[in-house]
Amino acid sequence: MLNTEAATTALRLERDRYALLAFCWGDLLLTLDPRLRIETASGASEALTGLPEQAWTGRNLTDLIAAQDRGRIAAVLESLTPTRRVLAGTIRLAGRDGAVGARVSVAAHRLDTARDAIYVSMRKLAEDAPDEPEEIEEVPRLAERLAAAGAQGAEMTLFAIPGIAQEGGQPLGETLGDLLRAHSLGGDTAMRLDSGHYSVLHEAGRTFGAVIHQIEAMIHAADPTAPPPRIESMTLPMQAEGMSEGDLARGLVYAMHRFGEGSELSLHEAGQRLRERLSDAMGSVTRLRRAIDDGVFGIAFQPIVDIRSGAIHHFEALTRFDEAGTGSPFETILLAEETGLIEDFDLAMARKAVSWLGRLPLNDEHVCIAVNISGRSINSAAYAEGLHRLLEENIWLRRRLSFEITESAQIADLDAANGFIQGLRRRGFGVTLDDFGAGAASFRYLSVLEVDAVKFDGAAIRHAQRAQKGRAFLSALTELCRRMGISTIAEMIETPEALAFVRECGCNFVQGYLFGQPAADIGRFAQLPNRGLLVPPRRDPVGAAKATARRGRP
Repeated sequence: MLNTEAATTALRLERDRYALLAFCWGDLLLTLDPRLRIETASGASEALTGLPEQAWTGRNLTDLIAAQDRGRIAAVLESLTPTRRVLAGTIRLAGRDGAVGARVSVAAHRLDTARDAIYVSMRKLAEDAPDEPEEIEEVPRLAERLAAAGAQGAEMTLFAIPGIAQEGGQPLGETLGDLLRAHSLGGDTAMRLDSGHYSVLHEAGRTFGAVIHQIEAMIHAADPTAPPPRIESMTLPMQAEGMSEGDLARGLVYAMHRFGEGSELSLHEAGQRLRERLSDAMGSVTRLRRAIDDGVFGIAFQPIVDIRSGAIHHFEALTRFDEAGTGSPFETILLAEETGLIEDFDLAMARKAVSWLGRLPLNDEHVCIAVNISGRSINSAAYAEGLHRLLEENIWLRRRLSFEITESAQIADLDAANGFIQGLRRRGFGVTLDDFGAGAASFRYLSVLEVDAVKFDGAAIRHAQRAQKGRAFLSALTELCRRMGISTIAEMIETPEALAFVRECGCNFVQGYLFGQPAADIGRFAQLPNRGLLVPPRRDPVGAAKATARRGRP
């Protein structure tokens, strides 16, 4: 039984690996769910459509395709089976304000893993370039070949082959494909990525010098007047030991994202860079996965302080990765978000916070902490189920634990997110919307998401301090929140001037280095730094009366 499970896991791992690597020549790599909703986007999304990668995530792919091509692409992708790889030809993306956007060629492959993912590659075409042909490739033995590849330590070589023309009425590309497949593992693991790029899976150590000479001869025979083609190749190892299928896919997507957009490097230089990115990405994902699974990360606390009384209202729980070797907290959380591990991490952080609270006396209810939830996690059914189970098993947490929603721009479905938020609030857990005021979308979030508090983004506060109308704008926001029964928190308060500014604007609570840097021991905040800026020194009423009498004497 265990051997069967191991073989199945290896099979899925190899298939996902090949599908992702095979598309690395596209300008944009997308991962879709069976409903064609985009799960990840890596590459030149902004160059192709003017939209950043995060604007693609959560949307249906057809929304980003020009109207005349939507039906055809949807039909092609929905009809994909795990034994087929389709070259869907040339389409137009949707441009801004209803205009027609860039021309791209599209390739797709569907995998019959538990995730049932569809991988789509897009490559930008020049306006005068010929349309790419539509082809469907049957790869019935691909899974078996790839499973064997993992055991044999196979490699994959990418070829850049310019000058593909016609040969006696037969496409030269077809003849070239036959040649490359003949030198591939099992004779059926070579694929055309687009009109000029091919990938070949093969046993480790194979060289392709003779094959390149054959290709050059084929191209010259097809067009003797053309200059000699410059054929380039690069070889990538197909090994990532000890990684799960999902984490391997995440690492590859992350590497492609880090690889860069539209580089003018040669294929050899690009291959070297890609190898470095793959190595770095795999190492980073492995370390992060270990930190999540083993709980190899710590918690530091920073107080949120009542601006009127100077009392600590609660602490924000912040992660620290000193032992995990994953980099700074910012870099590690960014890695988790970009690789899709943020849901697992958010749940691990919640468990860590509950464990920390559980070590305090049960009657010590004055210590309350807030745990972050990424906007990417909110719409995850698995995360929601895991979090609610944790809270139901620890009903004593009410009014001692709250949540801050970060990266709200990543929330794909605001109505569904609000349902998640209300589920927490009904159980007695407060919810704060973080990064508020950083963009016009904040008003839309406030109108849909019913929360207990909003935290003003530190950069937005600094901008308001400098802007001519900043004070009026921030004051209007705090007044709007007050009328809606929502508390306001100003973060990154580091100077007395910033404190005075947000106090005048009507903020209820403050957080920042002015009142202490994050610390693992909350006992360090027993004497809150600069508390005197919030609470004036207590006056002696008897002494004050005597001073008044003295001043009143003639």
